[in-house]
Amino acid sequence: MNIATWLRKKLLWVLVIAIAAIAFWVLVVDKQEEDAIVSGTKLPQVTLTSALNYSGEESLSLIGTARAFSEAKVTSEASGRITSVNVELGQFVNAGQTIGSIENASERASVLQAEGAYESALAAAAQSGVSVEQAETVVLSAEKAAVSTFQSAYNTTNGMVRNNIDPFFSDPDARIPGLRLDGKGFTSALNNERVVYQTLLTSWQQKSNTISTAADINTELAYASVQVQRTITLIDTFLTVFANQDRNGRYSESEIKGFINSFTSLRSTLIGTQSSIDNAENSLSSAREGVEKAKIAASGGTTSAADAQIKQALGSLRAAQANLAKTVFSSPISGTVNAVDIRVGNFLSSFAPVATIANNNALEIVTYVSDTERSLLEVGSTVTIENEFEGIVTNIAPSVDSETGKTEVRVASEESSIANGDTVRISKTFSDTAALQTIQVPLSAVKLQAEDGSVFLLDNGRLVSRDITLGVIRGGSVEVTSGLTADEEFVSDARGLNNGDQVTVLEK
Repeated sequence: MNIATWLRKKLLWVLVIAIAAIAFWVLVVDKQEEDAIVSGTKLPQVTLTSALNYSGEESLSLIGTARAFSEAKVTSEASGRITSVNVELGQFVNAGQTIGSIENASERASVLQAEGAYESALAAAAQSGVSVEQAETVVLSAEKAAVSTFQSAYNTTNGMVRNNIDPFFSDPDARIPGLRLDGKGFTSALNNERVVYQTLLTSWQQKSNTISTAADINTELAYASVQVQRTITLIDTFLTVFANQDRNGRYSESEIKGFINSFTSLRSTLIGTQSSIDNAENSLSSAREGVEKAKIAASGGTTSAADAQIKQALGSLRAAQANLAKTVFSSPISGTVNAVDIRVGNFLSSFAPVATIANNNALEIVTYVSDTERSLLEVGSTVTIENEFEGIVTNIAPSVDSETGKTEVRVASEESSIANGDTVRISKTFSDTAALQTIQVPLSAVKLQAEDGSVFLLDNGRLVSRDITLGVIRGGSVEVTSGLTADEEFVSDARGLNNGDQVTVLEK
């Protein structure tokens, strides 16, 4: 046998062995797949995503505690034996309602004694108030006279305008009243002034009909004085026009003289009205000064000792009442009694708990967030409670809580199934526009290591680990500073998976 023949035989045997090995491998793999199918085992299913698809979508998950919007813990201010308990657990109480009390016989006696001393001081000082009452009566009389003067000023002015001035206009209540005589340069001014009186008189009439001693009379008198002075000026303008009328014009000389005499008389009447207003103001001011003087006399004159005794007696009474109030426990708010810590016959120490009252129908959820999570929330944000109910962020503390090192956040919810004291989960999913400028991946996709982490990419159905450098963690996502591009696809949930695992892609 030559060497060539021997080599061919050798090669043939190698080929036969290789074909047999391949056939055996195929049979083993088919057998494994058959066994997997029979046993119901399937390859892990994964979902692929990318930083572009994730595009800043983040989630926030927090734990909070439900509590009443309004809750009060009643504590004792004095010590003693409990003599009564007036409420039960679950009972609704109104603000100010008595919860219970401790023995207070001596405190009640002190209040009764203080009341007697106060009434005695009042009786001793009763006469000192007589002069003050008389002065106040004078003020009331002056106020009534001032009201009458105000109304009289309106009636006088209104009568002059309607009866004496309006006849010189063709249509006094029109937009252009139309002066009937030669205005001698004052026609426009007189027409405009009459238009002003159309609203002025109406407003003044309303004031006249409603004014009383309870009004700001000084202000009303000042208003009336201004309007009377304005009418005097209007009368003076008419007198100037009358004096310059052409005696051969529309009105005869005798008629013009009659107008001048009539308007001169009107002017005198208005000056008298102005004087009445001034007198009313002076009388009212004088009467009020009399009250102040009477009060000063009552406080600093012969009755000052009586006034001092009243203050001393009143102070003693208030102190006795305050001491009695410390022995009676009252609810500061309306709500349900959630806890009663006292029992009749027991001795109660100062500052010991008595009861807890809360409005259980109006709850809020309190949670605490880190600085990073704080930046994801704002007042008015909508969150999800227990993956079912909607809540609204109503308050975010302006600073970090010194005990927890976090910021307090309050969430309001109208869900009736949440009870006071329940612990609930708060979540929020949202899009952060700032995240679009950086590569963000969900935390669930990252295999965290001692430093940084890794994500799984897919290569021919098998997982391939890719190391990445991590940046800032924000809520349910983390920033990737290097190791991954925005369009590279990776497994969205790496939990339970290992490098090299064969998987099935569920969806992208």
